[in-house]
Amino acid sequence: MITQNDKQFNMYPSHVGLRKYILYYNIVFPASDMFVENYTLMPNACGTLSLAFDGTAIIAELWGASLTPVLLGMEPNSYHVLLLIQFSPYGLYQITRQSQAEFADKRLSLADIDSELFNSLHQAFVISETIIELVNTCDKILYRRMEKQVISDALLLATTVISNSHGQVQVKEVARQSSYSERQLNRMFLMQIGMNIKDYARLTRFNYVLKQIQKSPCFFAALSQQAGYFDQAHFDKDFKAISGVSPQKYMKTMSDFYYDGTEIYNTISSKEE
Repeated sequence: MITQNDKQFNMYPSHVGLRKYILYYNIVFPASDMFVENYTLMPNACGTLSLAFDGTAIIAELWGASLTPVLLGMEPNSYHVLLLIQFSPYGLYQITRQSQAEFADKRLSLADIDSELFNSLHQAFVISETIIELVNTCDKILYRRMEKQVISDALLLATTVISNSHGQVQVKEVARQSSYSERQLNRMFLMQIGMNIKDYARLTRFNYVLKQIQKSPCFFAALSQQAGYFDQAHFDKDFKAISGVSPQKYMKTMSDFYYDGTEIYNTISSKEE
């Protein structure tokens, strides 16, 4: 098992054949004071598989798609090494083939959800001697779940429409372009992502805003207009409803929050914060 590394954060893309479903692998070697008490994960509609070694046992969890902020706090400081497999919004459904509505906003034992996947990833985590070996082994394990696409083409089209508009699209327009009724699409979104279309579009817009803030500080009045809000008051209200803090407080305490907007597919790279 890998327990030491020069970099604390090591982020790698998945194999090209997996990138529709798996965004990246992050292998973290936490220091005792790396994560602060109010460290919070921003909601992004994506699921995660987490394997952590605390010096005694390996804790393997499935984290369902997040609709609300997740207060992680100092928990990771107690781990020697942490493997995070970050999925696309529909990636976890492709891997587990189970209703994501049951997983949304929950942390569950991976062994209880999918014992076969748990055993394979657990073994990879234990026997891998280098980060590259761990990433490659995970790729092979997860690639076996790709033999048949279970994600519906209509959902893929709908998420593309929402993504291309940065979440600034009406549900009825998404339904029109996908040639499905709103009810049918909502059923697909709940099953394969874990939330309805409206919530998914709202989080897409929210993460678009975070990406713009992350790029460079900006005037919120201009950003609210760019993100399609009626005015800055509506922007501030929606931002706080999703994140739990105002845009102004987010800017001042950005290091207390985790948001990943890193483009990592062109080169294999490491990320250290």
